Amino acid sequence: MKNPYETCPTFETESFILRLVSEEDSEGLLKCYSDSKAQKIFNSDKCTGDFCIYKNEDMLQCIKAWLYAYSQQEFIRFAIIDKSLSKAIGTVEMFGYVGKYKVKTGILRVDVSSEYEKAHYLTQIFSVCNENFFDLFEVDIIATKAIPQAVERRNTLLKIDFYEDNAYEGDHYFVRSK
Repeated sequence: MKNPYETCPTFETESFILRLVSEEDSEGLLKCYSDSKAQKIFNSDKCTGDFCIYKNEDMLQCIKAWLYAYSQQEFIRFAIIDKSLSKAIGTVEMFGYVGKYKVKTGILRVDVSSEYEKAHYLTQIFSVCNENFFDLFEVDIIATKAIPQAVERRNTLLKIDFYEDNAYEGDHYFVRSK
């Protein structure tokens, strides 16, 4: 498999295109990251901020930081583009590391505007990650957070073979093995 940090792949679902985030995504992402309903579900564990963003210049700075991290091969932040709007409605972040018990684990963060926190959309997003990220990031397990209030997300994860397991990263994580 090619190094995703040399050439970032693009993925497509029925409703979305996932590709490397760009500064042109700032308007759509600002809508997501300033959405008070969506903010409650964001996973900012071990991040330097909470991703509650209210000004376009702050969103641009955040995107620049994500792109810098990509250039340093720390993680990839994909923009989720709604094909019908041609606008970013959220992001997917993924990175791999050697976790507990020396297992190569991928941490998956999915942030979407609240109107996309629906099973139909979440299934598309998480499924494209399941189908591609194990090999792309060379991990054996993918872990993603879903707090109890994120009922649609939790139910979606269970339907696509994730199970709750707090052993890897803390409370409210769901994991899936390769």
